[in-house]
Amino acid sequence: MNKPLRRTPMRRVSKKRAARRASKQGQADLAYMGLVKQLPCCICGSPPPNDAHHCRSQPSAGEPHAYEQLPAAGRRSGDRDTIPLCHWDCHQEGPESYHRAKRSWEARNGPDYSYIPSTRAAVAAMIGEIDF
Repeated sequence: MNKPLRRTPMRRVSKKRAARRASKQGQADLAYMGLVKQLPCCICGSPPPNDAHHCRSQPSAGEPHAYEQLPAAGRRSGDRDTIPLCHWDCHQEGPESYHRAKRSWEARNGPDYSYIPSTRAAVAAMIGEIDF
């Protein structure tokens, strides 16, 4: 007799997060992240769709940065502080990906927040706000 597959329950969304997602600003942020996912990977140039990576690197004191919302210790940045990374090689799964080897990733590519301005410019060009 085959054993039935065990399904893990979906994570519940907190009331605070659900309210934020339902708000006008939350909807705009989700739409922005959808556009980021349509960009090529900012590291290897892999074609879309890609992951919208929330930047986590902390700038040193006094260093200029493009964050709208600085990430707290161990937390991610805001939805507007995302960059496109391909899922396998650069973001999640590969041996040299950001979430598997953050130190070596940053040594190779620099801090992740350094890609925020070019990502914002690419999104603005995509929706016609600026012309390259």
